[in-house]
Amino acid sequence: MKKMKTLKRGESLMFSGEYGSVWRVTQGVFRLERPCRDGMELVRLALPGDLLGVESLCAEPYAYTATALTSAQAIPNLLGLGVVHANTLAQGFLQQQCHMNDMVRLRSGTAGERIAHLLKMLSRNAKDTDTPLERKNLPSLKEMAAIVDSAPETVCRKLNEFLPARSYTRTSLFAWPERKTITRPMRHPQLCSL
Repeated sequence: MKKMKTLKRGESLMFSGEYGSVWRVTQGVFRLERPCRDGMELVRLALPGDLLGVESLCAEPYAYTATALTSAQAIPNLLGLGVVHANTLAQGFLQQQCHMNDMVRLRSGTAGERIAHLLKMLSRNAKDTDTPLERKNLPSLKEMAAIVDSAPETVCRKLNEFLPARSYTRTSLFAWPERKTITRPMRHPQLCSL
């Protein structure tokens, strides 16, 4: 029986170097990273419908650590034998080509083009159709900036152009008190010249 795994933002589904099953992303976005000299290096993003840990099909350990970039869900993919095994392997291979193209678009072009492509990726669902994005479901500005190789301030500015700002309604519970004039004591002339 397949057991769905639900992860909060920042939780890891699998770790580089460990063995495990192949996973299929059903909801959310995962960040796949590999260890390098300076810590962890972003390799690609995994979206709904994507397979994670296809190395398991070849009896190899996971090559990447998969961490939830947004709240996410994944389900173990039954490996099967023969045709089922070959089909899963082929799906994983074909997805690699798509992800390579996505990463090129996330790292080249203007900041606006890179952020627009990231938003398009984040809006994809398992049926490869777009769903509306809400700001509260986006990764942090720092994470988005690292993905598109930009400054968080640039990401914030572009998000304000691409996505409508949240509207707030404020109710006043009381009226503001009248303004009072505040008098400040004068400084001693000799101290001011120091």
